[in-house]
Amino acid sequence: MGTCLKWVLALVAPLLLAGCLLIPGKFESQLQLMNDGTYSFTYNGQMQMAEGDDNPMAPPSGMTDDEADGGSSADDDQKNAAMSSIFGGAVPGDDEGLKKFAAQLAKYDGWNKVEYVGNNLFEVEYRVSGKFDQMFAFPTIPGATMQFPFVQIIRRSGGELEVLTPAMAGPGGLAGAMGPMPMGGASEESKTQPIDGIFTIVTDGEVLSNNTEDGLAVSGTTKSMQWKVDGTSGPGGSPRAIVKLAN
Repeated sequence: MGTCLKWVLALVAPLLLAGCLLIPGKFESQLQLMNDGTYSFTYNGQMQMAEGDDNPMAPPSGMTDDEADGGSSADDDQKNAAMSSIFGGAVPGDDEGLKKFAAQLAKYDGWNKVEYVGNNLFEVEYRVSGKFDQMFAFPTIPGATMQFPFVQIIRRSGGELEVLTPAMAGPGGLAGAMGPMPMGGASEESKTQPIDGIFTIVTDGEVLSNNTEDGLAVSGTTKSMQWKVDGTSGPGGSPRAIVKLAN
């Protein structure tokens, strides 16, 4: 049982805490939520498969390589297969696999452009609109067993819409949610691009709360909220709002 737990920690800790996650890069994104029940969402810019250290499969501190994987290529293959399952076929550093991952995403509604440009980085143009139902999340990765949304909308029991942006806090957003866990040593240089974006919410509904620095900008019945996102705010400081619509 102890050996199994060590193997799980060796896999999960680097994946979740060293940063093997899909996160934003440089981007502009806008969400519209309207009283007639319609919504539209756009995301233009970069999406990246983040690696928090040079070897994302490095064992947690205090654990030797032999304890973590037994030194066998078969165990390495198992770990890579697990990573592929978590991310819907994508593994950081596998350029051919990431090209296929991009081609697969481009088959789905809303993904007007998904281009893999190397170094775990994608150029993305995404647009979707319609009648809002119960929940929304972007990106939704087909086949992935773990989702880490850039933007999600959750309907509360009273009908209010809560907008959250977990991945805009960077890999630390998920780390904070998971609590303290063993980690491998981080490299001096991160392979990821800095998160650098603008996120805007536009609505003619009632804004019950938001955490913008400048508050609402009001023009007639329309309110807008804008955040400058740099991935350093932590999970509590990433863009958040609660909006009540008439319908």
